[in-house]
Amino acid sequence: MKTLNRTYWLPYAIAAAFIAVAAFAIVSYLNTLAIRESERLVARSYSIREATDQLLSAMKDAETGQRGYLLTGDETFLTPFHTGIEKAEEKLKELESLSEGARDTASRVGILRESFQKQLKHLNETIELRRIQPAARVSDEVLELVKSGRGKTAMEAAREASRQIVANQTMQLKDTESKNSYLSSMSRTTITVGNTIALALILATALAAYHDRKKRDAAEVALLAQQAELAAVVDSAFEGIITRDQDFTIRFVNPAAANILGVDVKQTVGRSLLDFVPENRRDFVRLRADQSQHSRLQVYEFDNELMIRADGTEFAASGNSVRTITATDTLVTVKFRDMSDVQKNEAKQREYAAILEQISDAVLVCDTDSRVRSCNDSAETLLGISEREMAGQSVRDLLAVDTEQWERDRIKVIETGLAISESSWVSPAGQEYVLEQRRSLIRDNEGTPIGKLLFLIDITDRVRDEAKERRNQRLESIGRLTGGIAHDLNNVLTPIVMSAKLLKRGSKTPERLVDNIITSADRGGRMIKKLLSFASGGDGERTRLDLRELLSELEEILSHALQQTIDLQVTIPAKLRNIDADSTELSQVIMNLAINARDAMPNGGRLDISIGDFDVDQSRADRSDFLTAGPHVLLTVADNGHGIPKEIIDRIFDPFFTTKEQDKGTGLGLATTLGIVRSYNGDITVYSEPDIGTKFSIYLPSSTLSAEIAELDDEDAAPIGKGETILVVDDERLILETAQETLESSQYKVIIASSGAEGVAIYQNQGEKIDLVLLDMMMPGMDGFETKNAIRRMNAQARVIASSGLRRPGQEGGKMADFDGFLPKPYTDDHLLRLVRNIIEQIKS
Repeated sequence: MKTLNRTYWLPYAIAAAFIAVAAFAIVSYLNTLAIRESERLVARSYSIREATDQLLSAMKDAETGQRGYLLTGDETFLTPFHTGIEKAEEKLKELESLSEGARDTASRVGILRESFQKQLKHLNETIELRRIQPAARVSDEVLELVKSGRGKTAMEAAREASRQIVANQTMQLKDTESKNSYLSSMSRTTITVGNTIALALILATALAAYHDRKKRDAAEVALLAQQAELAAVVDSAFEGIITRDQDFTIRFVNPAAANILGVDVKQTVGRSLLDFVPENRRDFVRLRADQSQHSRLQVYEFDNELMIRADGTEFAASGNSVRTITATDTLVTVKFRDMSDVQKNEAKQREYAAILEQISDAVLVCDTDSRVRSCNDSAETLLGISEREMAGQSVRDLLAVDTEQWERDRIKVIETGLAISESSWVSPAGQEYVLEQRRSLIRDNEGTPIGKLLFLIDITDRVRDEAKERRNQRLESIGRLTGGIAHDLNNVLTPIVMSAKLLKRGSKTPERLVDNIITSADRGGRMIKKLLSFASGGDGERTRLDLRELLSELEEILSHALQQTIDLQVTIPAKLRNIDADSTELSQVIMNLAINARDAMPNGGRLDISIGDFDVDQSRADRSDFLTAGPHVLLTVADNGHGIPKEIIDRIFDPFFTTKEQDKGTGLGLATTLGIVRSYNGDITVYSEPDIGTKFSIYLPSSTLSAEIAELDDEDAAPIGKGETILVVDDERLILETAQETLESSQYKVIIASSGAEGVAIYQNQGEKIDLVLLDMMMPGMDGFETKNAIRRMNAQARVIASSGLRRPGQEGGKMADFDGFLPKPYTDDHLLRLVRNIIEQIKS
C-alpha cells in the first residue's frame, strides 16, 4: 500500500489553512462591518442625545439672559442670550444633520426647531419692548407678554420633543447593543479559531510591526526635533523672515522681522505685506510679484529696496524672496535685513579709511588679542608687507617687542585705556627704527573692549637728535666745570710727580712714597672714568638702578667741580627702592640741576641733594598728568640762591628759554631734564621764592623689572696662569712693558707688539700658539677694530680683549659686540689678571 508523501499533502494543508483563514477573515470582516455600522448608529444616538441636551441648555441660557435683561435693563445680561441663541442654532443644525435618514427622529427635530423659533420670537419681542421702555421698573406690557405663556408653551413643546428623541434613541441603543452583543460573540468564536490557525502569521506580523513601529517612532522624534531646531533657527535669525500668499497676506513673521518693522508678531499675521511698502512703490512691487510668479526662477534677489516701519519711517532693505508651490497654495518667503545701520557703518568706515590713509604714521587696527585686522598704507610701507599678509598676525611678533615691556603695556591699556612706550625695531630690509607705540582700546556702544588701535610713530630722528642734544648738554656741563676738574687733576698729579722725584733721589721712606703714587693714580683714574662715563653716555638701556650708587659717584664729581664757596650736602639713606632708568640720563638730570644751582649762587651758598622712598597718593597723582599712585623714589635738589621770579617760573621748562647771558646757556637743560624724567613715567615740581632759594622735587616710580643678582668681586688673590701665551698690542711703550711684566710674573708667556700691523704679522706667524690677544683700540695707523678684523680673518675663533682709555670706543652699531672682553684704562694688575684668567677659562670650558 502506497503512503502519501508528506511533500504532497503539505501544500494542501497550507492551502486549507489559508482557505480557513480566508473564510474566517471573510466572516470576521462581515461581522466587523456590521459591528462598525452598529457602533456608528450607537455613536449617532449618543451624539443626538448629547446635542438634544445641549440644545435645551442653550435655550435655557437664552431665556435666562432674556429674564435678566427684562429685570435690569442692563445690556450685559443679553450676552448669555446671544450665546444661547447661537449655540441652540448650532445644535439644531447638528441634530438635523444627524437625523438624516431617520424619519422619526427628523420629524421630532423639526418640532424642536419650530419650538425654538417660537421661543426665539417670544424672547425677541419681550427684549424689544424692554428696550422701548428702558425705565428701571418692568412695564406692564412686558409683564403681560411674559405671562401670556407663549414662551413657556414653546419651551414645553421643545422639552417634550427632546424627551421623545432621547427615549427613541435609548430604545435604538438597546436594540443596537443587543445586536452588537450577538455579533461580538460570533466574531470572538470566529477569531479564536482563526487565530489558532494563523498564530504563527500573527506573531510574525506583530514582530515585523513592532520593528516597523520603532523605526516610525524614531523617524517621528527626529522629524519633531528637526522641526523644533528649524523653528529655533528661524526665531533666532537676525534677518527678518516673512511668509506671504499670492494676495500678499502675511502667514508667518519671525521675531527679527517684527522687531525691524516695529510690530507685534501675532497682530501682524493676516495683514498685507504691502502695508510695509511705501505707497509709491506698491504698484511696482505687485508688478514684480506677477512677473516672478510666471517666471521659472524660484529665488528673486533685491538690494536696498525701500520698506516702511509701523511708525512710518522708511528704511532700505536687502535680501531675497523664495517662491514655494504646495499642493493647495503658492507661498513666498521673504528674507530681508535692515540696511540702515549697515549703510551708516559703511559711510563711517569710508570716512575712517579716508582719515587713516591721510595719517602719515602707521596705524594698525587689531582684535583684543593684538592680532592685526586692518592697517593703513603707512603701516604697509613701514613694515614692508601688505595688509593681506599682515592680517591675523600678532603685533608683538611683527615688531619683536620685549615680552616684559609688552606685558606691562597690555596691563596698562586694560587698566587706563592707553599705553605709550618706545621700542627699537629692525625692518626686514635691515634698517633700524625707534618706534613710539600708542595703544588704546576700541569699545562698542556699551563700553566693552572689542579691539585695539595701535599707532606706530617713527621717532628715530627725534631720538637721535635728543641723544645728540643730551650729549651736548653733558659736554656743556663738563665745560662749565672745567676749572674745578683741572684743579683736582693737578691735586692728583702733584703727589705723583713729587713722590716719583723723591724716589729717584733716594728717599728713606720709599714704601710710603709708592703708596702715595698708587693712591693718587687710583684717585685720578676713578675721576677720569666717571667723567668719561658722564660725557659719553650709555646705550640708553633702562635697567634696575640703585640711585644711591649713582648719587655717590656724582657726589665725588661735584665735590671736585663746584667752587669751595658752595657747601654740598648729599643725603643718602641706608635703604632705597630701585628704579628703572638709564644711569647716564639720570646723571645728566642731577648735573643739570646742580649747575643751575651753582649759577644761582655766584657768591656761594648751600646745595642740598637728597633721595628717599615716597608713596604717591591718589590725590597727588590726580594733580599730575604723568604720575600714578604707588611707590616712588623722591629726589630733591635745593639751593639757597637768588630764586626764580614768579612771572617766569611757569616757563623754565620751555625749550630754549633761559635767563642767562649769551653763550652761557642754551635754554635746553631743564627741558631735557623734564623730558628724561617724564619718559620714566615720573614728574618734576619746582618751588621757589626770590632771595630765599629753589627746590626741585623729582618723583620716579619704583622698579617693575625683575631683580638681577649682583655678583660680588672676588677679594682673593689674583689668579695665576698656566703657561698660556698672550699677545699684547699697544702703541704705548710703558703700558706694553708693565703689562708684560705683570703677566709674566703670573706665569704667562707674553709677546708684545707696538702697532696693529706688527700684531697682525706676529699672529700670522705664531697664531697657533697664541691663546689670547690684549688689544689697544686707539692706535695710529691700523686701529684696534682693523687689527681685530685682520686676526679674525686668520682665525675666526681667536679670543680678543679690547682695552681703551675711552669708556666704550666705537660701540655704536654693535662694533664691540664680538669682543670677548673689555678692559678700561687705567687698569690695575688685579683687573688685568682676573679678566685674562676668566676669558681663558671660558675657552677651556
